[in-house]
Amino acid sequence: MAQPLPTDRALPGTARRELSLLEGLRAVPPRVARGHQVIPLRYEGERLVVGARDPGRPRTLDTLRRLGHPDVVLEPISAERYQEVLGKWYGPAGDVAELVSGLAAAPSADPSLGPGGAPELAPASRFLELTLRAAVAERASDVHIEPDPRSPRVRFRVDGILAERVAPPAWLAGRVIGRIKALAGLALGECLFPQDGVLEFQTPAGPVAVRVSILPTARGECAVLRLLTVEDSIPTLDDLGVPGEVSRKLVAAASAPEGLIVFAGPTGSGKTTTLHALLHTVDADRRNVISIEDPVEIRSRRLRQVPVRRDLGLDFAGALRSVLRQDPDVILVGETRDAETAQLVVQAALAGHLVLTTVHAASALETFDRFGQLGADRALLAQVMRLSVSQRLLRRICPYCAGEGCFACEGSGLKGRTGLYELVTMSGPLASLVRQGADPGELRRAARDHGYRPLHETARDLVRRGVTTPAETARVLDVEGPRDLDGGAAR
Repeated sequence: MAQPLPTDRALPGTARRELSLLEGLRAVPPRVARGHQVIPLRYEGERLVVGARDPGRPRTLDTLRRLGHPDVVLEPISAERYQEVLGKWYGPAGDVAELVSGLAAAPSADPSLGPGGAPELAPASRFLELTLRAAVAERASDVHIEPDPRSPRVRFRVDGILAERVAPPAWLAGRVIGRIKALAGLALGECLFPQDGVLEFQTPAGPVAVRVSILPTARGECAVLRLLTVEDSIPTLDDLGVPGEVSRKLVAAASAPEGLIVFAGPTGSGKTTTLHALLHTVDADRRNVISIEDPVEIRSRRLRQVPVRRDLGLDFAGALRSVLRQDPDVILVGETRDAETAQLVVQAALAGHLVLTTVHAASALETFDRFGQLGADRALLAQVMRLSVSQRLLRRICPYCAGEGCFACEGSGLKGRTGLYELVTMSGPLASLVRQGADPGELRRAARDHGYRPLHETARDLVRRGVTTPAETARVLDVEGPRDLDGGAAR
């Protein structure tokens, strides 16, 4: 883990405002940052504070003033901090900014072709390639490209939050969408109906698959690109920050020959990633492991992965019936959302298979009620359930500024995420209550006797340890406010 860097302090009597990545790239373009060894730090009132390796160089101030910063001050920074910011935030993101800076006006020549008539060198192709490289470097999960006749927008979803990035000029935005369609094998002339596809692009670390969704809107077609995880980058349970006791219980449940493991939580809470990390603890050489997913977002050579194809009549239930004829030992059902799938999942676990699945439920205890609502036999559910897990993802306090806000965290004070987990292990008294259809309050009291801790209690521990903030836990857990998460009033 990177060591915290010194926190910059505002001048007395001034309002400090940290720069976002986009603001920083606009304030100090990459060529200036590299040529003069400077990086933007913050605004203090109307004054721009810029970190410099050599604050005494007169040409540096002159250059920054010519960029439109009449009130600018240079502040000394270490070589380590300069290289950290330059490499991480001026690397791929800076390449996009430099490309766009030279594309302010539409060219007179055909912009769909690059030098020598090569389409792969055209501005749209270069913009898309550099944008995807920047998304990979920032560990973004999604890229939103939103053309607009006046002000196109590009946003990355990083740590679950959308943040604006460098966008192409308006004349180029539509051509970028066209390039995406071409690479994903979609109909170029179709602009009235949504389209979905997959494209692949090369990075220095190897190919990355991207799921493409094109949606027509009143202002033009928008694209959302989901960056899919490949085999070599699937995180382990340790990588995900799963606490030791939680990890041991997960691995023990996944080592069982049969039973049901259920993960609960909203979309985007990391359930699929944790399930794949857990499946990598399973001995896939001695066990037949098959997954059914919609879509296959994390590609693994250790599993046989079956994509759901509703357009062809293959839903979760139909795929599961076919998988059961493939002599499986372990089955991952991406989501249990209907009565037929819920009943088949329970029956498969009862028949001697280990089944892992997800449901949309607010807590680990509510998974029992959710299966009951879907028509699953509660007595059988109590018999096969091994572990019910609920998880969320919390942003961590930024290691570079200790929560003060800096260029690396775009002023939020938060960077990176950690998992928040609650587990319910089936016991005799709990199984009896599940069979009776007991309410969550009764289930909670029985579960506490076997080590159950709700999410908000674990969140309070993370706040006390300085991992995250009360406001972040309140945002993710959807409570009224951060009171009681820090042991007192919200700070």
